[in-house]
Amino acid sequence: MMRHYWVCNAAQEHVHIVRDKGYTQINMGPREPLEKMNVGDWILYYSPTYYFEDSVPNCQKFTGIACVNDTRIYPQGNKNPDHWRRNVDFYQCVPHHAKHFIGKVDFLSPEKSWKKVLQQPVFEIVRNDFIFIAQTIASVDDTKVLLY
Repeated sequence: MMRHYWVCNAAQEHVHIVRDKGYTQINMGPREPLEKMNVGDWILYYSPTYYFEDSVPNCQKFTGIACVNDTRIYPQGNKNPDHWRRNVDFYQCVPHHAKHFIGKVDFLSPEKSWKKVLQQPVFEIVRNDFIFIAQTIASVDDTKVLLY
């Protein structure tokens, strides 16, 4: 099966919550984006804000790296049965501002509005773009090795 590479948009606060719990939930929980992902797919998290309630984009950094590790897509729980999750492994990273990557990856070209591109809840990118960003932000520890 071919591996895919994704960018997901979420406040840094939410990235930390899902990182600590080992799952991903995209754009308030619809099932469809998670169904497009396969085991072994990689996700970069872009955070326009630090907190969900922030109305001004005050973060604008890539704040997470994860790899899908399970075929299961499951509901958040009884309180929100229409919010879906999928298990992932998160990797340590050092957040970097999106401006750092303009003109260095295809999906953030100088001719396009990078903020508009990154407003999408989830979108697919090419492998080389993923690798460039992941290698820049990853802080690999002794227990995990990134294999893109």
